[in-house]
Amino acid sequence: MHSMWPSVGPIQRPHRWFLVAVFLTVGLVITISFTLYSLQPAQPPRTDNLVFSPATIVDGNASFTVQNVSNGPYMFSGFQITLIVNEFAGGPVALEPNNSVARITIGPNHYRIAWSDSDGDGAVDAGDSFRVSGDGGALPLLSYYEFDLHWQMQWTAKATWSTP
Repeated sequence: MHSMWPSVGPIQRPHRWFLVAVFLTVGLVITISFTLYSLQPAQPPRTDNLVFSPATIVDGNASFTVQNVSNGPYMFSGFQITLIVNEFAGGPVALEPNNSVARITIGPNHYRIAWSDSDGDGAVDAGDSFRVSGDGGALPLLSYYEFDLHWQMQWTAKATWSTP
């Protein structure tokens, strides 16, 4: 006797291989994401602990002040200075005491860096000023400058400018 309904074969269930493939794919995506994330370069240390004003050029030399300091105080003895001129670096040299001059040589040029401690407390504070000059004259013309002030290898504050 034949039924009016067509015969249907057994109900098919998803194969276990499909589930294994889904789990392997998810695992592979997670592994690749983690690997790519871990290969990203490290983020530079924060530089908002000490913020400089824009540099001004007076008589061919650069001057800038400390606009803001957070998480301080930062005593001058913990600082190192690096000066970069047209991608060539000089230093690091220690930040000298108030109104003393640190000297940096880059190629044939000599530079003088003076720090003026506005309140005389021996710490780099808001209102303090820095002056970068040529040794006995103005800074070389047509040059790009970067002044880096490093605090105990933990962070760096930067000032940049160029000479006309």
